[in-house]
Amino acid sequence: MTIKQLKIQNLRNIAEADVQFSDGINFVTGKNGSGKSTLLEAVYMLGRGRSYRTAKFGPVVRHGEKFLTLYAVSFLEREHRIGIQKSATQTSIRVDGENATRLSSIAKMTPLQILTPMSHEILERGPEYRRRFLEWGVFHVEPSYFTVYKKFTKALKQRNIVLKTAPDTVASWNHTLGKLGEELNKLREKYFTDLQIALANELRALDIQGNIQMFWKRGWEDGSRLEQVLGDKQPSDIRQGYTQAGPQRADIKLIFDQRSAFTSISRGQQKMIITSLHLAQAAITKRFTGNHPILLFDDLVAELDVDNRDKLLQRIKQIGCQALITTTEEISNERYPGCVIIRVDSGDIRTTNL
Repeated sequence: MTIKQLKIQNLRNIAEADVQFSDGINFVTGKNGSGKSTLLEAVYMLGRGRSYRTAKFGPVVRHGEKFLTLYAVSFLEREHRIGIQKSATQTSIRVDGENATRLSSIAKMTPLQILTPMSHEILERGPEYRRRFLEWGVFHVEPSYFTVYKKFTKALKQRNIVLKTAPDTVASWNHTLGKLGEELNKLREKYFTDLQIALANELRALDIQGNIQMFWKRGWEDGSRLEQVLGDKQPSDIRQGYTQAGPQRADIKLIFDQRSAFTSISRGQQKMIITSLHLAQAAITKRFTGNHPILLFDDLVAELDVDNRDKLLQRIKQIGCQALITTTEEISNERYPGCVIIRVDSGDIRTTNL
């Protein structure tokens, strides 16, 4: 997947822009507050329909405007045209001249991986961050996952409702939820096995030192059927008012040199490990779909020394993904030959060497 052209209207401090990208590495340079991250935000919105920086519309749209518009020419097996218009109350999406009613349609067409200065949260915060990371990968390589996920989520919601409103009927939901939960976890575990292998490959390719291991916690006791666990926990679930076991409680556990937490290592080490995870996902997506995700790096150089930065850039070139990388540093073609430099200054965007 690559984006060849992107037009932006009324996104933050960008009144209007028409940007051309290369298929390889694109450096987005400029001062803090110039609009570098806004360019990445626009690409992200093409794949997710929303910003990665805020859930509110007000901070995203240019001051005084009621709508923002994005239009992209992309290539995924063939050329596509994607248009998004957002207001405070509505998001309209068109793909190749047709209205699209589901965000999943553009998510499939525009697979992307993003790393920001907050990406360390996948290691330090709650399991929902790590589940979200894994689910992105399964969604893109397993066609049935989204359907199973929606059915499971609906059944879980219904069981949680009856736990509070009609506890005598809870048992009738244990079979349905148990069956869907087992099916969902089977798809996740299959993907996780591939992710373990791909992560080990990326750690070696980036020469990351230390014994790093990754384990899957499915959300209920190993060796037990979920339906039985739900039945055993039913009295406790009724008292608590929610379902305590199942895929909604799943997590990924990362171990570094026999330590269960990563708080004792540097931010630079964390960033390289997290980057390896994202590159591993990109490799799996390419393996199963034939398409590379777009890689978005917001402030790549922060917390990385020159050696690790160069290793990472070389690895991105080897993988062959399109990458957009923001930095406040001045980038030269002499140091990074073949890379395109996009300069941003107060919302004005210029591609200097495409």
